[in-house]
Amino acid sequence: MKTITVKADARFDSTLTKLAKRLKTTKSSVIRAAVLNYKEHVEREALRQRIREASVKTRQQAKQAGSDFDAATADGI
Repeated sequence: MKTITVKADARFDSTLTKLAKRLKTTKSSVIRAAVLNYKEHVEREALRQRIREASVKTRQQAKQAGSDFDAATADGI
């Protein structure tokens, strides 16, 4: 594995150390898991945003289709 360096204040280091001990694993393992979880979170949020945008577009299209239908039925044909 590649080695990286992370600068951390004393509070972060203490939190990381306690968490690693509680989980009976290494600090590196805790950081790797945290980064992977954060990556998944970011990807889920991006998907949620795309779904929201698609939902708004679909509602607008449905509203327009309803207006078009009302206009077509109101013209007396």
